Amino acid sequence: MSLRKKAVHGMSWTLLDTLVNQAGMFFVLAYMARILGPESFGLVGMLAIFVAVAQSLINSGFSQALIQRSKYATSQDFSTVFFINLSISTVLYGSLFLFAPVIAEFYSESRLIEISRILFLVLIINAFSVVAIAKLSIKIDFKSITIANSISTILGATIGIALAINGFEHWSLVWMNIVKSSVNVAALWWRCKWIPKFEFSIESSRQLFGFGSKLLVAGLVAQIVNNLYVLLTGRYFNATQVGYLTQSTQLAQRASGVISSVLQRVTYPIMTSVSDDRERMVRIYKQLLEVTMLITLPAMFGLAAIAEPFVLIVLGEEWRAIVPVVMILCFARVMTPISSINLNILNAIGRSDLFLKVDLFKLPITFAAVLISAPFGINAIAWAVLITYAISFFINAYYPGKLFGFGALSQLKVAWKIFLSALVMFFFVCLIDYQSLIIELALKITIGILIYIAMLLILKVETFISYTKRLMARF
Repeated sequence: MSLRKKAVHGMSWTLLDTLVNQAGMFFVLAYMARILGPESFGLVGMLAIFVAVAQSLINSGFSQALIQRSKYATSQDFSTVFFINLSISTVLYGSLFLFAPVIAEFYSESRLIEISRILFLVLIINAFSVVAIAKLSIKIDFKSITIANSISTILGATIGIALAINGFEHWSLVWMNIVKSSVNVAALWWRCKWIPKFEFSIESSRQLFGFGSKLLVAGLVAQIVNNLYVLLTGRYFNATQVGYLTQSTQLAQRASGVISSVLQRVTYPIMTSVSDDRERMVRIYKQLLEVTMLITLPAMFGLAAIAEPFVLIVLGEEWRAIVPVVMILCFARVMTPISSINLNILNAIGRSDLFLKVDLFKLPITFAAVLISAPFGINAIAWAVLITYAISFFINAYYPGKLFGFGALSQLKVAWKIFLSALVMFFFVCLIDYQSLIIELALKITIGILIYIAMLLILKVETFISYTKRLMARF
């Protein structure tokens, strides 16, 4: 199968995976939000930073390291990584189990002791999936990953909803995560058909860690940056406010995440496989950026425009307070998928050291923004996120600009027509008002799509016209 066909095949399965897993879980959590309310989501959200940071430590960049050196990886390399992941996860779970009372004291919420000790079991469970995902990604076998994720999402969601309906409150979210992770691991191993050998190489671990260590630190920094807002919100305010912030973040994150996760998971192994042909890789990189902007900008501007009817219909009146926060966070995440590709290409060429420098540079900016905004509530935090994400885009694009001559200004120059089209769409969609929320939402979505397409045609956006002609030629 040619590289182009592999990319299309991988993209198709990853898109399906994202639609089932990300979009599916969004609607599941939205339904559960109507049943449980903000407090239950806030209690689980308070522990998100600990799970995220621990997960980064468990992975330690080894998964990316295996993919990056896939041409030379041996059976011993995979087994070594497996036992390292399992050992780290066990130690981390034990440490967090002991520190559960300290976490509860930090948030002044005693219920977190029992919740954390159960929820943190996902760390050990997920450690079993790292190598399996790496092996399947190397083969660009995203079909197997999609099947595993779909099965786990369906079963996990079923358990979660059943528990929520029967009054288990926050425990329904905890057990949904545990069931989902457990089923996912079992399904991945079934599809991967790989069993670790009882072998361990210090030399192998040293070589892999040489690349992965920089990604480990970068991953830790990224997780701290992404979750610091929730951590301090929980410190200053109650579980309900944390619930508002986490749900707002999830809405914006899932919209941009659907795009960025598809591109990131497919493009990394693809760009790695052509890393020896720099000219070809840069050409693929630029094409990806243009297509991503074409999808991301209208998606995020569009979600911001329909935020009020969408939140009230999907989550209910109890969540009305998050509408302005969702709008701000949608604007903040406009360029997130672009930043993902900018960072992805650094890993693809083996420059994880630059990836690390970028994330370390962003840390003090985010930390300062959090400290200043957190005492003023979630609206202030949302504005701080918007400012830091805007700055982060220029930081993330610095090294691609230096290495490939396609930095932030060049990327924005490519995107200005698309940006203008999305902005005009946003303006007109915001003017639409109707008594029935469902009709208002339907009108906004329909008219928004038509206005965006019309603007792309008026401004003669070549990428859109080119792909439209290819699509029409098939019919």
